[in-house]
Amino acid sequence: DEKEGSQNLIKDIRYTSNNNNGDIFELLAEYGEPSLTNSELMFLKNVKGNIILKNKSKIKLWSDYANFNTKTFETLFVNNVKIKRDDEKITGNELYLVFDQSEEMIKENAEIEQNLIRISYDVLVKKPGYTLKADVIEIDLLTKNLKIFMNDKISKVSATSQIN
Repeated sequence: DEKEGSQNLIKDIRYTSNNNNGDIFELLAEYGEPSLTNSELMFLKNVKGNIILKNKSKIKLWSDYANFNTKTFETLFVNNVKIKRDDEKITGNELYLVFDQSEEMIKENAEIEQNLIRISYDVLVKKPGYTLKADVIEIDLLTKNLKIFMNDKISKVSATSQIN
């Protein structure tokens, strides 16, 4: 029944969080629907994200959909993922974002990922002067460092530059 299914649809969603470093994460979605099996999970549509870093630089994110954990703020952006950071544009099909993990999660797994953006699947980076293709790019939100790599050890990251 279509009417029954739409009762759980929530319009104009906004969540805000920050990490211990003072960075702010803001997530906006046109629509959202709570998971029927996990009360902490929201399925979002037409998603925008803003990460305002402590040094006042900003990372903007977009995607068609996202799976969002309302407790941990872990977010998986999927389909038509875009990142804009200064003069850099990154596109791909999946983006995983996580801020600080709780102390209990860190106790359970000291290697748990935190303060990280990972974009994968057909990743393309465009910046004035160069274009780069890779399988995965990771951005450490604390150090701002980028890791770029391929899933297959034989494949190479492809880069082209335009010299004016």
